[in-house]
Formats: sequence, C-alpha cells, structure tokens
Amino acid sequence: MPIQRLTRLSDIVFAVAMTILALVFDPISAEQMSPDALTELLLQQLPSIGVYAITFVTIGFYWFTHVHQFKYYQTTDAIHTFLSLFSLVFVVLLPYASELSEFHDGVFAIQVFYSLVAAGVGIFSSAAWIYGTQNRRLVDNNLPDVTIRHIRRESFTEPLIALLAIAGAWLAPWGWSVTFLVGFPLAFFIQAQLSSKDSEVTEGAIANTESVSPPSE
Repeated sequence: MPIQRLTRLSDIVFAVAMTILALVFDPISAEQMSPDALTELLLQQLPSIGVYAITFVTIGFYWFTHVHQFKYYQTTDAIHTFLSLFSLVFVVLLPYASELSEFHDGVFAIQVFYSLVAAGVGIFSSAAWIYGTQNRRLVDNNLPDVTIRHIRRESFTEPLIALLAIAGAWLAPWGWSVTFLVGFPLAFFIQAQLSSKDSEVTEGAIANTESVSPPSE
C-alpha cells in the first residue's frame, strides 16, 4: 500500500477529532442574565475549557509526532498499517473522553479512562515507528540512528505524561490536570534541548568522517 494513502487517512482523522472536540460546547444564551450571573456562568465553564485545552494540546502534540514520523516512512505494510489504525482509534476516542471529563469533573475513574485513551495513541504510534525502523524496514537505509532514536524518544513523551497523570489524579483530583498542563511545556523544552544535542552529535560525526576520509586524487 502506498504510504501516501495512510498519511492522508491519518491527517483526516486528526482533523475530524479536533473538529468534534470543538462541537461539544453548548452555546451560552446570555438573554435575561445579569453581568454577575454571566460571569458566574463563565467561571463554571473554566473546568470544561481546561479539559478542552488539554485535549486539543494532546491531539496537537500527537499530530506533530505523526508528521515527524511519516516524513521518513517510504512505504507501509499490513502490520504497520494496523498499528497506525489502532493509534487512530484512540485519536477518535479522545473527544469522547474529553466530553466525559467535562461532565464528570474530578471523577478518578473518568480521569484514568481519559489517560489510558491518550496513552493508547502514543503507544501504538511508537510501536509503529519501532516496527518500521527495525532493520530499516520501512524507512531509507541511510536514515541516521540518531534520527530514529530522537523520534522514538519523542513518541514516548505523550503517553508517559498521560500515564503520569493517573498518579497525579490518585494524589488529588486537580493533580490530573496539573500533570498535563505542566508536563507538555516541560516535555517540549526537554525535547528541544535533546534535539539540539542530537544535531550537535550528528554534525560532529559528519565532521569526523570528513576529516578521516582520504583526499580524492
């Protein structure tokens, strides 16, 4: 199967999930409401807005990782396709998990369900990348090891944060959302630092190779 078909399907699923996420909000009717009542209503919506933001950022991070991985795939096969499809199943479930979290704010079982759904996206995405890069099965034979390791490490970030959020929820109901809100910016910063170091290692390896290569006659 051409990799372009799987890429196109994945992009559509991510776009649909983000669209469904935006449709769960009920319109607020401000008729015959005083400013104080409207302010109180908006304050009551803050937990729902927080869950929406967490879900949108989660899908966004996964989409970024998806784009990064599919930039290097040259083809796909049955196993890789099904691993990718299982990842997309959890992408579609994320808006549903988000809506449950909005209606049942602070319920531990719902927070665990949300975290497992969010982790499922990354677990199958990581499995697809590991399978596709093993022995350069679905990628270019010259793809550097440092690039493979970097994307593999990147794909572990989101599911790790989602699973850590379960521990945060166990400690306190607000610990679940705090883990997500702190985890993603922190992970982005760490990934940026590691990516910079990986680039330095790659450039150093290339420079060493060029310095030891015999001069052309």
